[in-house]
Amino acid sequence: MIISGSNTIYESIASYFRRMIDHGALKPGDPLPSVRDVALSERVNPNTVARAFSLLAEEGYVVAIPKKGYFVAEKESAISPLRKALSELLKLGYKKEDIVKELDAMEVEE
Repeated sequence: MIISGSNTIYESIASYFRRMIDHGALKPGDPLPSVRDVALSERVNPNTVARAFSLLAEEGYVVAIPKKGYFVAEKESAISPLRKALSELLKLGYKKEDIVKELDAMEVEE
């Protein structure tokens, strides 16, 4: 069963496939199960699964190929959540040095 925890259903589905990709169970180029198949197995609305897969596509984990389905993105096209967050911080005007200082301060606290 994919759905678990306190996340919304679509977040749980996305999280499951994110873990599968991150741990190498799904490799670049591999197809994801169809929206319909996941919806049937998890007993959820297909729109919920489509929303989860769209989220994965936005994050760079998968690519959607019209009339074919969703496929795991090639490594170079996948953007790690950390890289994405750092990119957003830089866009907001934070300097690299400030980010490094904050990370160093966090290490001392832990």
